[in-house]
Amino acid sequence: MQSIGDILRNHRLLEAQPRPKTGLRALPETEERDVSLEAKMARWEAEMARWEAEMARRREILEKAPVATKTITSPEECPWRDNWRKCEDCQGGMREESQIEPEPLRTVYDVSACFTEMRYRELIKKSGLMGIELHHFFENATLDKYNRELYTRLMKWEPSAGGGIYIAAEKDQNNPQGNGTGKSYALHALTHRLCRLGVPCLYGRTVDFLMQLRAAYDDDTQESERRVLSRYINVPVLLWDDLGKESFRTDWGPEKFYYVIDYRVRTNKPIIISTNFDLGEIEAKFGRDNFGPAIASRLAGFCEMWTLGGPDRRVKGRFAR
Repeated sequence: MQSIGDILRNHRLLEAQPRPKTGLRALPETEERDVSLEAKMARWEAEMARWEAEMARRREILEKAPVATKTITSPEECPWRDNWRKCEDCQGGMREESQIEPEPLRTVYDVSACFTEMRYRELIKKSGLMGIELHHFFENATLDKYNRELYTRLMKWEPSAGGGIYIAAEKDQNNPQGNGTGKSYALHALTHRLCRLGVPCLYGRTVDFLMQLRAAYDDDTQESERRVLSRYINVPVLLWDDLGKESFRTDWGPEKFYYVIDYRVRTNKPIIISTNFDLGEIEAKFGRDNFGPAIASRLAGFCEMWTLGGPDRRVKGRFAR
C-alpha cells in the first residue's frame, strides 16, 4: 500500500507531463511567418492597386475640370500665409491647387510678385539696415545737380560684373568736411534695390565692424573673430559706410580692414564704400608705413571712383535726397 506522500508525489508527476495535442497539426513558426508575410503583401498590393485606381480617376476628373486663375501680389494675400515655410513651393512663380469636392476645380496662382516680395523682406532683415534707413529708397530721392549722375549710376549698377564703387565727399568752403551730402543714403537705397533683385547684401558702418572685431578679440574667442570676418568677406555684396572714421590703437585694426578688402578684390566680390576722404587721406589714416598704401592701391584698381558734393542736407533739416 502506498503512503499518502507517495500518492501525492505520483499525482504531481502526472500533472507535470505534457498532454498529447489533438486536432489540426500546428504550423512550424517559420511557416506561420511566411503565411503572415504573404497575406500582408497581398493586402498591401491590393491597397496600392485601389489607391492607383483612385488617383487615376481623380486625374481624369481634374483634366476635364474648369481652370480658375488668380494673382497673389503680396504675402498678405497668400492663401498659405499661416505656413511661411511653404514659400519654397512658389519659387517657380506659379502654383496650382485642385479640388474634387464640392465641384471639380483647378486654381492656378501667379505667385511671382508675392515670392519676390517675401524674398526681399527676408534679405532686408539680414542686410543690416535699421530704423530710418529702412525708408531710404531711390524712388523717394529728389535728384538734383549734385546727386543725379551718381544715383542714376547706382540705379543701373549690376553686381554680377564684380568690381566696386568708391564714393568720396566733394568738399568746398560751404561744406569743408563733406558731411550730409547723401553718401549714406545712396548706400541704403542701393541695399534696398539689390535685395529687391534677390541679391544678399550686408550694409554696415566701418566703425561697427571694428567694434565687432574688438568685442570678439577682447573675449579671447578666435572663433567669434573668424565669424565676424567671414560675414564681411563672403556676403555677395558688401556696402561699407564712413570708411576712415575709425580710431586705431594698434596695427591690428588696419590689418583686418586690409584682409577684408584684399579678399574681396582677389575673389571679385563687389564692395561699395562711402567716405569723407579721398584715397590719399585713406592711405594716411591706415598708415603710410603700414597697410594704408596697400588698401588705397587695391581700392583704386577695383572700384569706380565717384565724388558727391553739395550742402550738408542734415543741417538744412532734411534727410539726404
